[in-house]
Amino acid sequence: MRPDRPRDPVTGPDEGPEPPYPIRMSGPVIKGFGRGSKELGIPTANIPADELSQHPELSVGVYYGVVALDPARFATGETIRPAVLSIGYNPFYKNESKSIEIHIMPPLSAPSPTATTSTDGQVTFHKMPDFYGTPLNLLILGYIRPEYDYVSSEALIEDIRVDCEVARRSLQRPAYRCYLVEDPACEGNVREEIRWLTSFEMDRLRQHLRRRRSSSAGTNPTTSNGTPLQSPPSANDKHSRRREAEASPPRRLYLTSDTPDFDAGILSRFRAEGFDVEYLPFRGCQNATDGCGDVDKERKELENLLHEREDDLEPGERYAVVAYNKPAHLLLESHHQPLTATNPFPRLCALVAYYPDGPLTSTSTTNNNSSNPLFPDTSRGATGSTSSTTTPTTYPPSVPLLCIQIHLAGTSTTTTSSIADTLLNSTKNHPRKRHRCHVFTYPESSPRFAEPSSSNYDKLSARLAWSRALETLKRGFGWPATKWRVPDVESVWEEYWRCLSSTSTSTSTSGEAGGGGGGGGSERDEEDERSHRAAELVGLMVGSGMGVQLESVHSSGSSSSHLYTTTRGAGKGTETETCTIEESPVVVCVPTCAGGTTPSTITKFYTNSHFLSPTPSPSNQSIRLLSRTTGPDRIVDELLLTFTHDRAIPWLLPNLPATGKEVKVALVLVASFTAGKVARVHAYWDQASVLVQVGVLSRDGLPVVGAEGVDMVVS
Repeated sequence: MRPDRPRDPVTGPDEGPEPPYPIRMSGPVIKGFGRGSKELGIPTANIPADELSQHPELSVGVYYGVVALDPARFATGETIRPAVLSIGYNPFYKNESKSIEIHIMPPLSAPSPTATTSTDGQVTFHKMPDFYGTPLNLLILGYIRPEYDYVSSEALIEDIRVDCEVARRSLQRPAYRCYLVEDPACEGNVREEIRWLTSFEMDRLRQHLRRRRSSSAGTNPTTSNGTPLQSPPSANDKHSRRREAEASPPRRLYLTSDTPDFDAGILSRFRAEGFDVEYLPFRGCQNATDGCGDVDKERKELENLLHEREDDLEPGERYAVVAYNKPAHLLLESHHQPLTATNPFPRLCALVAYYPDGPLTSTSTTNNNSSNPLFPDTSRGATGSTSSTTTPTTYPPSVPLLCIQIHLAGTSTTTTSSIADTLLNSTKNHPRKRHRCHVFTYPESSPRFAEPSSSNYDKLSARLAWSRALETLKRGFGWPATKWRVPDVESVWEEYWRCLSSTSTSTSTSGEAGGGGGGGGSERDEEDERSHRAAELVGLMVGSGMGVQLESVHSSGSSSSHLYTTTRGAGKGTETETCTIEESPVVVCVPTCAGGTTPSTITKFYTNSHFLSPTPSPSNQSIRLLSRTTGPDRIVDELLLTFTHDRAIPWLLPNLPATGKEVKVALVLVASFTAGKVARVHAYWDQASVLVQVGVLSRDGLPVVGAEGVDMVVS
C-alpha cells in the first residue's frame, strides 16, 4: 500500500547519476498486457524482460531515464526522449511475470501534459503513434519509488502522473539534461552513452542477415513475386564466416597528403568500409635550407615514414596506401626507379595515387616512341568520359602483383605525359617488376577533385574514382576470397530483395507503444505488414537521419572483430573515436521519377507504390533475375518483369488507367553501397516500349519497339 505522505519533487543527486546508474537495456517493443492505453489511458512501450537477470541491482519499482527509437522504423522530431518506467509485477493487476513498461514523455522543451489535471479530474498523458516492433534503447538514470498496490485505478493514475513530473524535473537538471542532447561540454562518458543510445545499425543488420539465413532455405528464386536470388547459404555459413572474420588480420590503410590534416569524411568512409585507417601528413621541405627541390631526399623521407609503420606490423600483416598530391608523386617515384627491379615496400599490398603533384624525375635512355601510348593525350582536349590504361607485365596471371592505381585530372597534361613516359620506360627496363599500374584520367576534372573540402571537388568523378580505388584496396587484401568486416554487398542486397518480395502475412509483435494497438481486420494487418517490410528496407539503407555511424576503439597489440572497429599501429596506446558519414538514401525510377530521397518518402514509396507492394501489384505479375554484376560497392541486376495491366501502376505508368494489356519489361536495377548499407537504387527501363505495349504510343514514324525488344534480351 502506498504510504500517505508528500512526494519528493526530484530524485537522485544533483551532480548526476551515481552507481549503478546509468544502466543500459534494449530490445524490440513487444506485445504487452493491453491495459496501459485502454484502461488507464497511459500508453507504454514494453520491451523483453530477459536482460533483468543481468541487473540484480534493479529491484521492482519506478525509474526514470531516456530512450531512443530506431529512426529507420519510427522517426520522431527528437532522437532521444525522456521516459519513466516501471519494473515489476504491478500488484494492482496481479501480474505473475515481471515486465518492463516504459512511458515515453514529450521533450523537456514542450509543455508537460501531466503538470495538472483537468476540471473533471482527468489526467492526460503523452501519446505517440504506434511503433510496434521498433528496436528501443533505454538508459536508466535513477530510481523514483518502490512498487505499490492501490485501492483504485484513480489512485494508480495519480501516482503515475506524479512519477512523470518527478522524472521530468529530475531530468531537467544540467547533469541529467546532457543525456538528452549531446553537447561538446558534456563529459566523455555521457557522450559515450549517447552514442550507444542512438546506434542501431549493427544490431539491425545482424538481425536481418540472421533472419535471411534462417528463412531462405527452400526458397525458389524464380517463382512469381519471389526473390530473384542465388542459392541460399548453408546452415554453417554464419559460424564459419564469423570465425574467419575474427581470425583475419586487420586491414591497415595509411592515407597521406601534403596537408597537416585531411578530409574527415574520407577518413570516416574508409573506416566504415572495414579498414584500419591512419592519416600520415607529409609536407616535405618548406624552405630552401631544408633542401627543397631535392626529390630524392623527400622520397626517402616518405619511404622511411612508411618503413616505420611496416616495422610495427605483426607477422602476416599487410597494408595499403592511398596518397594524394605530392606524396602520391613521391611514392610513384619510389616504385619506378630505373636502377632497381624490386618493390620498395615488401608488405605493401596496394597503392592508390590521386593526382600526383609534379612530373616524375626518373631517367632512362629507352626510346619513348611507342605505337601504343599508355595515356590519352589530354592536351588535345579529351572530353566526355574517363580513360584508362594498364601497364604490361611478363608475369602469368597466377603470380600475385602489387596493384598500383593512379587517378589523374584531365587538365594535368604535363603530369600525364611525364608519368606515361616513366611507367613505359621503367617497365621496359625491368619487365619482371612485380607490380601492375592502372591509370585513369578524368578529363572534366581538376586536381583535388576527389576531396569534398576542395573547391575543385567533382562529385561525379569522385564517386567513380572511389569505386575504383575501393576495389583495388579490397583486392589487395585478398577480397573476395577473404572475409571482410563489412558485410559483402550481395548479402545485403539479397536481404533487401527478401524484404521487397516477402509475402508473409504475419505482423510484427507489438507493444503498447502509443495508441495501444489492437486488431482492425485483414486490411489493417496487410497494411501493417507492408509498413513493416518498408521499414526493414529503409533500415538496410544509409541515412535514417543519423548517417552511417561507427565507433572505433584503437588499442595496441589487439584488434577487435566488431564490424566497424579499427585499430591503429602498435605502441600507440588506446584511443576511442566516433565517426559519422552523412549520406542520404536515394531510390529513383528514372523514367518516371518515382521513388524517394529521405527515409520517410522511401518508406511511403515501398509501402504504397513499388512494383512488389501487394495492393497496387497487377495480376499475373512475375519478376525473374536474368543477370547480376557484382563489384565491391555496386550491384547491377537485369530483370524480366511481366504482368497484365489490369490496374493503375503508379511507379511505372503514373496517371494511366488500366488497359488490360500484357506487358513485358526489361528492368535494370543499379544499387550502390556504403559501409555495408544500400545507398542508392536506380531503376531503368525502356518506357517507350512499355507505352507501345499498353497501346498509348504508336510506333509509326518513331524509332521505338514493343515487347520484341524484351524478347531479344531473354532469348
